[in-house]
Amino acid sequence: MDAVVLILLGVVLCFFGTRSIRLAVTVAGGGAAWLLADALGASSLTTVLVAIAGGIGALVVSLLAMSFVFFVIGLFVGAVVGSKLYVLADSGTGTGEGGWLLAVVFVPAFALLSGFLASRFKRRFLSWGTALAGAALILSGIGQLGSDTVDDLWRPESSFGAVVLAVLWLGLSFVGARLQIQGSRRS
Repeated sequence: MDAVVLILLGVVLCFFGTRSIRLAVTVAGGGAAWLLADALGASSLTTVLVAIAGGIGALVVSLLAMSFVFFVIGLFVGAVVGSKLYVLADSGTGTGEGGWLLAVVFVPAFALLSGFLASRFKRRFLSWGTALAGAALILSGIGQLGSDTVDDLWRPESSFGAVVLAVLWLGLSFVGARLQIQGSRRS
């Protein structure tokens, strides 16, 4: 169930992220909360509740701060990307219990950077940011399907697995961003 939800959230964000800004921020907030709760070892029920709260919280924050909407969306999209980068940085330890201090510092720092980039470059950045975030969720979901052959897409245990994940992540992100950019040119 967890894997399917992550894949669905990722598909929406990766391929349709700039079509609906409110949908993108809700999905990104929920996805970031889901990844962090799961990476920090929360139970399935807690993970779902944290993801729902993260999505609703992200939507409420973006509605309250309409003048800063691109910053807020970039913030939450950056949190998803930062969460996946944290998982990559923590790969190879084999414990799955990475340093929570690193997560608490790294993810918000990356989220803030993305927020500033989104407020500066607007839709151009968000096409790429939502594609990166969506691809991270898709690959995380596939990695949680339970097959040993795709485990490295969730939490790589070797340097080779981390490289494979990074290449697949960038490739899928490129496809998602190109589709979003082409879609926005047509409309």
